[in-house]
Amino acid sequence: MSRSRLRPSPLLAAAFLSAAHFMPNAQAAPADPSAQIDALIEKGYAAQKVTPNPMADDETFVRRVYLDIAGRIPTPDEARAFLGDSAKDKREKLIDSLLESDGYVSHFFNYWADVLRAQTRTNNNAVTGRAYIQWIKDSLRANKPYDQFVRDLVSAEGYAWDNPAISYYMRDYNMPLDNMSNTARIFLGTRLECAQCHNHPFDKWSQMDYYKLARIFLRDDHAKQPGRRRQPPQGPGGPRHGSLRAAQRPARV
Repeated sequence: MSRSRLRPSPLLAAAFLSAAHFMPNAQAAPADPSAQIDALIEKGYAAQKVTPNPMADDETFVRRVYLDIAGRIPTPDEARAFLGDSAKDKREKLIDSLLESDGYVSHFFNYWADVLRAQTRTNNNAVTGRAYIQWIKDSLRANKPYDQFVRDLVSAEGYAWDNPAISYYMRDYNMPLDNMSNTARIFLGTRLECAQCHNHPFDKWSQMDYYKLARIFLRDDHAKQPGRRRQPPQGPGGPRHGSLRAAQRPARV
């Protein structure tokens, strides 16, 4: 692992670092993020009385690191260049180089596109869909912190050409309950769908809990009127969408 700058998937890093922060009786964590992850893993080894495998040789490492970061195996020239390098920090340098590559962006975009259910056409509109895809890639390329990435998604408002993150909501246009269920699954790590029709049979969530959370997703752009639901105003790049903060304001009718 790189000791200079390790950048795993934002979700994985957040899980590791959160566990380190809340671990009872844990010693002060090292300042370097990769050292923090190593400390957690070593603590787990000790607790389970597990002896780790020996360090991978260069031939194994170069294949694994390309697959993990860029989603492909190295070319023959790339493999030979790494194996012929005698520098002690060549592994760290290779990791950093791959993290700056388009291969990293493409590989981890595939992961996040699957999680977020991104589409090239959102609500049958190519402008919002393509802008959203580019926004996800740009966020990965800039190594945007995970908390900011999530905040930008769930608080998104405006038009696609100003704020492509609105497509997180436009993906479920006029389906706020579906969007809420997916938000809970993705960012809260729990499934609420069963509580839509009745109290959850296997978890603590009640039907009332479901609809209390759903109320947050009923934006003022979808404010109810007697007998119908108002449609969001349209623009040349698709509908304009309000933010979650709209749920805290009186609905405009």
